[in-house]
Order: sequence, then C-alpha cells, then structure tokens
Amino acid sequence: MRRLLYSNRVKRWTACRKAKRPLKRTGARKKTAKRRAPCDTEPLRYRHETALARNPATLSPLPYEKERVLSTTAPAASRPRAFRNGILEIIGCQMMWGFMPIYWKLLSGVSALAVLDARMIFSGVLMLLLCLVVKRMRFGALMRDRRALRTFLLSGFIITINWGVYIWATNSGYLLEASFGYYLCPLFTVLFGVFLFGERMSLMQKIALGLAFAGVASYIVIQGGMIWISCALALSFSVYAAVKKKGGYDALRGMSLESLITGVLGLAFFAIASAFPVVWSLTPPPCDPMAVTSPAGIGALLVIAGALTVAPLLLYSAAANNVPFVILGFMQYLSPTISMLVAIFLFGEAFTLAHALCFGLVWIGLAGVGVESAAKLRKTGEDSNG
Repeated sequence: MRRLLYSNRVKRWTACRKAKRPLKRTGARKKTAKRRAPCDTEPLRYRHETALARNPATLSPLPYEKERVLSTTAPAASRPRAFRNGILEIIGCQMMWGFMPIYWKLLSGVSALAVLDARMIFSGVLMLLLCLVVKRMRFGALMRDRRALRTFLLSGFIITINWGVYIWATNSGYLLEASFGYYLCPLFTVLFGVFLFGERMSLMQKIALGLAFAGVASYIVIQGGMIWISCALALSFSVYAAVKKKGGYDALRGMSLESLITGVLGLAFFAIASAFPVVWSLTPPPCDPMAVTSPAGIGALLVIAGALTVAPLLLYSAAANNVPFVILGFMQYLSPTISMLVAIFLFGEAFTLAHALCFGLVWIGLAGVGVESAAKLRKTGEDSNG
C-alpha cells in the first residue's frame, strides 16, 4: 500500500513538473494545499524522490539545482575544454618552477639576499598593479581585518624564508638537496594535518612517512649534514600551507595581500641594507660561470623576478578550479623532477649513492600514496554514480 501511494505521488509530481504548476494536495491534506509552495521549491528529499522518476532527456534540473549540479556533481573531466585548459595551466606552472633554477643561476653573481629582496619588492609591485585591473584580486576588506593581516604577515614571512633558502641553495650548488625538499613537502604536510588539524593518516601514508624519514637518515649517515636544506624547504613550505589553511581566506585575494605585505617587508629590508651595506655580504655571491656580469643585464633580471614569482602562482590558482585534486597532486612532482634533471645534466652536480637511496625511498612512498589516492577517488566516483 505504501509503495502504491508513493508511486501515485511521484506520477502527480512529474505531471506537475512538466505543466509548471503547483502541486495540489488531495484527501486529508487538501486544507493545507494553499500553504504548500510550488513544485519548483519543494524540499530536497522530495526533489530526490522526483528525480528517480524524472526523464533526464526531456526534463532539465530545477532552477536552483543547476548551480549545485554543475559545481559538485559534474567532474572536471566532463568539461573537456576547461579540463584541457587546466592541464595546460598546471604544466606551464610546473615547468616555470622547474626551470627557474636556471634564472637564479644567471643571478649568482649577486648576493642571494639582494636577489630575494628584489623578488619580494617587484612581485608586490606587480601584484598591486594586477589588483587595480582585476576585480577578483582586490583585498580592501582583508585590509580591515586584523586577523587577516596577522595571518598573511606570518605566511609572507615564512614564504620569504623558503624563497631565500631555495635561491641560496641553487646558486651554491645544492639544487639536488633543494629538489628533494619539495619531494618531502607532501609528507610533511600530512604530518602537520595530523598534529594541527586532527586528521588521520592511512596505513600507506604512515609507511610513506616512515620511508621518507629513513631516506633522510640514510643521507645524513652517508653524505653529511647538507640535508638541512631539504628539511628547511619542506618544513617552511608545510608551515606556510598550514597557516594559509588555518586562515581560510580566499586564495586570490589572500595571495594579493600577502604579496603586498612581502613587498613592504622587502622595501624595509632594502632600507636597512642600504644603511648597513655589510648585510649584503652575509650571503656572498659564488660567481658561477653562468652568472650575468653587466649591470644592465643584472638590473633587467632583477625586475623580471616579480613576474616569474606571480605568473606561476596565478596559473596554479586557475588550474586548481579545473583539474581534479588527485591529478593536481601528481603534477606537483613535475617541477622538482625537472629541477633534479637540470642539476644533474646542466649544472653538473654529482648524483651520489646517498642521493639515489634517499630519492628512491621517498619515490616508493609517494607512489604508494598516489595509488591509494587514485583508488579512493575511483571508489568515491563509483559510489556517487551508483
């Protein structure tokens, strides 16, 4: 009897939906028919029941369902053009990051602190110009939020440390250690998620983290202490990501405010270093044969530092909206892989047994985590489709 009543209700509802008129109640509920909303505004559970009997070939979703369906149920791969553009954007972003050590090598005739300062100042200037043009990147409301100012002041300071270590390591001949640091970033991020956000680690993530620590320990035993570069890069970037996640602000506006803050910090540091020139000598230039020596060339390269900082960040933000997260995660290993190949085949850095053992253990762990993530995504997709 209940099944028959349910079937009749679905049939009447479907006819009402096609005719675009309110659903009229019968029987004991006839008195409350005037209080009922039109069928286009029925509660979610009734819409779900109606969808079971609705013919998707002839009936479109309800008006306020369209945005929800497009944003949550349709996978990125079902929109070929957006997905293709997202893949191109993430490839361009990772290639820029991967080949950027060549650019830093051209500036190896300049103090690493001077290069870092120029990167902070010109990226802030460029981001400020973009904010005047692109409405989505305006951050006026965040400027009045004290919590936002504290969050992005801290994140800007942390990412500045990350940039400085990376530039110094690249120009000093430790690009392999710097590349390894970015392989460690996802594992350090998982560790921060456990201790700071109460997230749980899967068995494969625990194994991968154990393999990563074993790789770091083997490198310290065989090669020496320069592994601190990898740990400093991985730790600083993971803390940076944790601070941004804890803040919970919009990505584009947050990046704009953060770039402006780092630009102001860069100007303050430039004023201090100009008053006390001995500061520049804290990181003496190694003077690599690839270094540009003409003042005009050095000045042009320092100005370009702002564009090379902002462009990949914008590409990454755009790609994150069009590419599934698992694919995005795998693509993030493209830039350290390119940097590792540049270090070996272009810069001539030695790939020793310690490097091979350390990289190998981390790669095995990352492969396991990647397979586990892909399996979970496939299972989730099957459950939602079924």
